[in-house]
Amino acid sequence: MKFEFYNPTRVVFGPGEFARAGRLAVGIGKKCLLVIGGGSVERHGYLQKLQAMLKDAGVESVLFRGIEPNPHLETCIKAAKQAREAACDFVLGLGGGSVMDACKAIAVGFYDPDNLWDYINHGQEQLKRPQKALPIMLIPTLAATGSEMDAGGVITRWETREKCVLVSPLLFPKLSLIDPELTVTVPLNYTMDGVFDMAVHVLESYFNGDGDAPLQMHIIEGFVRTVFEEGAKLYRQPENVKLRENVQWPSSLALSGFFTAGLASRGAPVHQLEHPLSAHWDISHGRGLALLMPRWMWYVLDADPPRFARFAIEVMGVMKRADDVDTARAGVVALTEWLDSVGLYLTLSDLGIPEDKLENPARDAVRLYGGKQQAVGGVKPLRYEDCLAIYRMCAGKGFMD
Repeated sequence: MKFEFYNPTRVVFGPGEFARAGRLAVGIGKKCLLVIGGGSVERHGYLQKLQAMLKDAGVESVLFRGIEPNPHLETCIKAAKQAREAACDFVLGLGGGSVMDACKAIAVGFYDPDNLWDYINHGQEQLKRPQKALPIMLIPTLAATGSEMDAGGVITRWETREKCVLVSPLLFPKLSLIDPELTVTVPLNYTMDGVFDMAVHVLESYFNGDGDAPLQMHIIEGFVRTVFEEGAKLYRQPENVKLRENVQWPSSLALSGFFTAGLASRGAPVHQLEHPLSAHWDISHGRGLALLMPRWMWYVLDADPPRFARFAIEVMGVMKRADDVDTARAGVVALTEWLDSVGLYLTLSDLGIPEDKLENPARDAVRLYGGKQQAVGGVKPLRYEDCLAIYRMCAGKGFMD
């Protein structure tokens, strides 16, 4: 087992900690581009409170509103240019994963706005590496993406329907202020989207890792059990701040690198299958993952039956069957039952995705994420035909018959 672990993000966590935002921002810079999404943080009063706290602390703020649910490249470029014109010295994001991801693109784009797409990995021959980026402070209002503790973001080039990843060690937030009370106003469906998103973040490495890392495997199993248990409770009690707290911290940790160090993952195929769907149809990322995860598992489990059987037993509580394949399949059934219990067992039609338009996203998955092998990586490499087959499995709920 060989790995390098690095995560310099300072975290301030807890109910009520939002009140410290102004004082904490003083340590980041003197003038921020304050980035928000569609306006929910304004409707709930969070924006006004933050602006007042920044002013009281002597930190200037320039507001940029309008980050899309799947942040668009052009919007990030516009924001970066606004930050340049205003001579901002850091970026402050108040919102969910899309806002936080956009902040990372803005931080890079500040220094080279017109070439921002060159720094985002979309399968080009020469990927530009950021040499500098503005400091970032994040205040998440949703437990989901974990962008508040990682060095990456996902950006969509809407004109070509390409949704791709920007990654650099420069993009670890300097500070993330995580107050679970800010998530209480999130609608229930988006709350549950986020719960499943954080689980898939660690399961990608669990299923697709090729390393022998027993500690990490046990940690991930405990992580996912906790997220599923607390998420199911939260589904029934969405205003319970303690339950919000119990899923907020796992969300932040999921992509911190701590849980997955040493697993040597061969890819993140469920995410790489989802990105083309949300790029084409602008669906919720968490909902797209919920659509795909059980179908992908069913399609690939024969590549490593013992590992999928282990998930079934250790995470889903399935009794061992006659062989690993049967046990693994029982685990997928149990997962679909959990998804159904929290309103996430979905089909293409539930998300407004036409069954006869799946060829382009399948091609995009391979083109954008398949590399020279033209196959999406993972426990079982997926070529175009495999990607298309998995998408088509999403048309109904009879894929296990």
